[in-house]
Amino acid sequence: MGFSHLELFHRECRGQAEAIALCASDPGRIARAMEVAPEMRLFKNERDLIHSDLDAVVVSSPNFTHVPLALEALKAGKHLFLEKPVGITPAECRKLLRASAKSDRVLLIGHELRYSPFFGKFKKLVDAGAVGTPHMTWCKEFRGPFQPKSREWIQDRRKSGGCLVDKNCHHFDLMNWWVGARPRRVSAFGSNAVNRVIPGANQVHDHATVSWDYANGAKGTLHLCLFAHEPPRETLEMGVVGDQGVLQTDLGNLQILHWQHGKRKGEPRVIKVKAKRGVGWGGHLGFAEIHPAFIRAIRTGETQLSSVANCIDGTLLAIAAEESIRTRKIITIK
Repeated sequence: MGFSHLELFHRECRGQAEAIALCASDPGRIARAMEVAPEMRLFKNERDLIHSDLDAVVVSSPNFTHVPLALEALKAGKHLFLEKPVGITPAECRKLLRASAKSDRVLLIGHELRYSPFFGKFKKLVDAGAVGTPHMTWCKEFRGPFQPKSREWIQDRRKSGGCLVDKNCHHFDLMNWWVGARPRRVSAFGSNAVNRVIPGANQVHDHATVSWDYANGAKGTLHLCLFAHEPPRETLEMGVVGDQGVLQTDLGNLQILHWQHGKRKGEPRVIKVKAKRGVGWGGHLGFAEIHPAFIRAIRTGETQLSSVANCIDGTLLAIAAEESIRTRKIITIK
């Protein structure tokens, strides 16, 4: 992911930004990065890089390091592009929220899906009343296992926050954004059945179901399986149901399906969306758009779609879902 950020800022945003410093530990990855930006200064310590002469920092490191590094960057007066999730505990998330509110620096969370014209179009349709009043939202992701990470940190819930925190904070964030409300209570079930990578009790889940409600009465649900389809048959389906219709993603064809009550005899209206895909690690929609948006936010003060305040609820929902699985209780999100 760090290499993808490097390529997008240094190559695709050429003339607007350049990479001048790098902190990493893997020799092979360092060599690959230096091929992109050979003039970069190499640091062995993150703090030394953060306090060096630069304008902005990208934190693309294991999840448990996000908040400590982010707080250090704000303290140093740097603008910050912080990979998701916001944090791995509620206390971390709220600490970063307070710090970002007090700072005049840009702090953008790497929820790139918000920046894709595809998911933005979905949001505009909901806001325009395409389904009437939203009452339900859903996500179904059936895919293969996590790709390997350095020292397998992603497989340890103590370091990643858990499967739902690392992976599905993206989807929780989108659904919160579409419904326009804060999640209130969550109940979840999950376990590890197939993809055991590390020994002991801290192996992340490889399948889960999550149900929650919102402060406005709407409901949400998520189904995840990491031992289902393999690429290119990995499936992600999301949608919103209202009292006047249904909106559903068709990501394979970059189109949105829209059913309205009493129209087209049950056949959906097909809305095609022009959007970039397959850019960077994971090929996420919005990855090409989020980097110039970060630069514009710094230079022009353009409103951020993925500020801490906007995205904290998606991370808190994911953290609460992991807590629900561990405690077998319904968790109230404060």
